[in-house]
Amino acid sequence: MWKRLRLCLALLCFVGFVLLFCDLSEHAFLASTLAWLAKIQLIPAILSGSMVLVLALVAVTLIFGRIYCSVVCPLGLLQDLLLSLRKQRSFRYLNPRSWLRLSVLAIFLVAMFVGLPFFLTLLEPYSAFGRIAADIGQPLAILINNAFDWLLRSSQNYAIRPHPLFSHGYLGLTVAMATLLILGYLTYAQGRVWCTHICPVGTMLGLLSRFALFRPRIDAELCRHCGQCENLCKANCIDAKASTVDVSRCVACLNCQNSCAFGALRFTVHMAQTPHEDRRRMLGRVAMGTLGLLAVPRSALAASSKRTEAEILSQGYKPRRRSDQPLLPAGARSLRHFAAHCTGCQACVAACPSQVLCSFDAGAGFLQASLSFAHGFCRPECTVCSQVCPTSAIQTISVEEKSSIQIGHAEIDTRLCVVKTDQITCTACQRNCPTGAIALVGQGELKEPAVNREKCIGCGACEYHCPARPVSAITVQGHSEHRQI
Repeated sequence: MWKRLRLCLALLCFVGFVLLFCDLSEHAFLASTLAWLAKIQLIPAILSGSMVLVLALVAVTLIFGRIYCSVVCPLGLLQDLLLSLRKQRSFRYLNPRSWLRLSVLAIFLVAMFVGLPFFLTLLEPYSAFGRIAADIGQPLAILINNAFDWLLRSSQNYAIRPHPLFSHGYLGLTVAMATLLILGYLTYAQGRVWCTHICPVGTMLGLLSRFALFRPRIDAELCRHCGQCENLCKANCIDAKASTVDVSRCVACLNCQNSCAFGALRFTVHMAQTPHEDRRRMLGRVAMGTLGLLAVPRSALAASSKRTEAEILSQGYKPRRRSDQPLLPAGARSLRHFAAHCTGCQACVAACPSQVLCSFDAGAGFLQASLSFAHGFCRPECTVCSQVCPTSAIQTISVEEKSSIQIGHAEIDTRLCVVKTDQITCTACQRNCPTGAIALVGQGELKEPAVNREKCIGCGACEYHCPARPVSAITVQGHSEHRQI
């Protein structure tokens, strides 16, 4: 019963994650509705400062072990899906390799404390899944959608709306494909070895699961060393010869629960068997570990505040605009805040209905999102990106707040304007500006546009609608500090 319940919850969560990143509705309704799935992830909860949620995840781990890895973590659920494609599902015990697990965890924690987006982005499991879903899964969903649209249109049925297909960023696509290939190979060859030996979140939870209330235990007197439980363990943590289970690597999948014909393996309560002194020592370690987790956000923010903007921009930033500052969405507050919190999960990129968020490595750090107006502009009435961001890198804002947040300002190169180059009347930028920041000035019929910086919010409507080709006469310059106007 417990295994079926876990499978049902895991399936619901995985379907929710797929819909979260592959929602093709015009206003990204499903993405904003299912955003809570992203916010219950451990690292996003830590970065966003959701201490109640962090404590809840710690408490669940102390009771049931690493059930988080088998129910809530989307990268773990993806590995389970890949394992279902494996014909021969026989596994064997692997040595723990504690040096590898602790080394990866140390690098990850240092990246969080110092604020290095490169290691944080690559090693964080939710962000890794997000890139796979956004850069590979969403384009596949669009291709399938457009294929059905083509079939229905041939019979004069227009029930499905086609969607444009373009890349969110070649670097993000490359990293997503590399991650999927490595993950697929390791899963096919060794099972969930990524979770048990590489994933820093799994290692952190493994340290806590050593003191879990419910843990698998092999009765040495009943065990016949047949190896049936070891063959079913996808975490490679059961040693049938020694009749032991490495609880720190067990992901609580419950596959082994009913495998033993002799009743030697059971999930039992271990707290009652712990002496008072050991229990007191155990609770002290758990408390210190929890306080360490809670201290990460403050330390990360304090460390990142000491860095200069030049250092932030030098971490994987390649300027694509005339400005030295990346253009960040409203709610990001500042370049410093965004760089310290964003993990590059691509949730905002996949959910953006205007397709103006991209990850061309032009953001504050490695694979962090920034605005590009090649396919549209940032609509003042849209706040989807702030709703789906799980780390508070883009803080939740209302439509009224967004309409008054200045993320940048437009600059016009009149030498490229069609009014001067083609000697024609053009009002495209002035007509499409939602804040009335552009006015036409000059004598006669051929008036040139001018920008009032105090009214401009940097939405990019003028740059997107500018008819000047091959280079737009208007570019929006990003601000390192957003402000209310």
